[in-house]
Amino acid sequence: MKDKQFTGVVLGGDMNSYAVARAFYEAYGIKTIVLGQHPIFPTAFSKIVEGYYFEDLLKDEVLIKALQFIQKKYPDKKKILFGNTDYYVRHIIHNRDKIEKISDSYIIPIVGEDKFDQLFNKSTFYEQCEKYGLDYPKSKDFNVGTDKLSEFNIPFEFPIFIKPSNTVEYAKYTFEGKQKGYKIDNKAQLEKVIGEVKASGYKDSFVFQEYIEGNDDSMFVYSAYVNSRHKVVAITGGKILMHDRTPELIGNYNAITNACDKKLCEKIKYFLEHIDFTGICHFDVQYDARRKDYVVFEMNIRQGRSNYYTAASGVNFPKLIVDDYINHKDTPFFIADKAFTVSVVPKCMLKFALKQSHAKPYKMTNFYRFGLSPYDRNIKRYMYQLVWDMRTMKNHLKYNR
Repeated sequence: MKDKQFTGVVLGGDMNSYAVARAFYEAYGIKTIVLGQHPIFPTAFSKIVEGYYFEDLLKDEVLIKALQFIQKKYPDKKKILFGNTDYYVRHIIHNRDKIEKISDSYIIPIVGEDKFDQLFNKSTFYEQCEKYGLDYPKSKDFNVGTDKLSEFNIPFEFPIFIKPSNTVEYAKYTFEGKQKGYKIDNKAQLEKVIGEVKASGYKDSFVFQEYIEGNDDSMFVYSAYVNSRHKVVAITGGKILMHDRTPELIGNYNAITNACDKKLCEKIKYFLEHIDFTGICHFDVQYDARRKDYVVFEMNIRQGRSNYYTAASGVNFPKLIVDDYINHKDTPFFIADKAFTVSVVPKCMLKFALKQSHAKPYKMTNFYRFGLSPYDRNIKRYMYQLVWDMRTMKNHLKYNR
């Protein structure tokens, strides 16, 4: 690792973590520390990642031991903590006091627990959207544990879309046909899905909301960094070119291109500064042709799963955090406008997928393969990437019908 007095420490080892590692390496030429439960691609077999693995990392005492180990190994470095999933972010927040007692060299650019809970829960998040001017789908809460469908009034017509309010809790349960969210066409289908969810053991709320028609061309993501003084530094946006169609990964994307609506960026900036947010966040957005405007579905209190698009657009989140917390530098607000295409799959596969989905003709500018960077090449990475590519396209063909 080059002689920098800081590094990133990411909990979890999947795509999200590799994107953070790429951003650190491109800004500073340093490796990123990944703490995981076991080695997984794409952070495994990487020249830009230093991996350490603890099987029970999701236990509080194991996390603290792991971070104590990292402190002993890198005592003179500032260490910026990231969580690559909602449950890892919550894990960091829940143990913040214990982490800070290990050493003041740990930097945690994440909101407090109360703010996290308020924004993480879909219902209270929508309350904040209503208060501070972000459009969102009409919604109503259904408590899986206590509400009865036979007595529950849904104030909009089928089809509807339903999803868990508490995704961390929902992730604990498995059952056949489980999805991140469900398009529901009729009452019988709704009864079946809710019955399966309840039988799995999940007893928290689901959000029932109006279904907004649209294809991949209407789906967007927006990401932002808000500094330690609650001022938005940067916002960038992208349009989804290719969704992951696998049921358990619906909502993730395999390819994205630049698309940034400045009016929406200003709305997001106003929202984030008025709720006193700090850190990285990521919004799932759709253009609603009926409203002729964008609606926000949810906000993640972290970088997105495939967040390398932010670096490709000109927003390097690790650099912004280093400038904020270590260099104490004020960066003027900017909206990223670089053209890019970032794809998990090769360009030929993406072109095929776009043709199959009857997407409008699209010129790929500044094309980046997510998992294969020019400074991180070896035969094992190529082999794993090939397997990943084939599995991704197999699932695309299977579920994109």
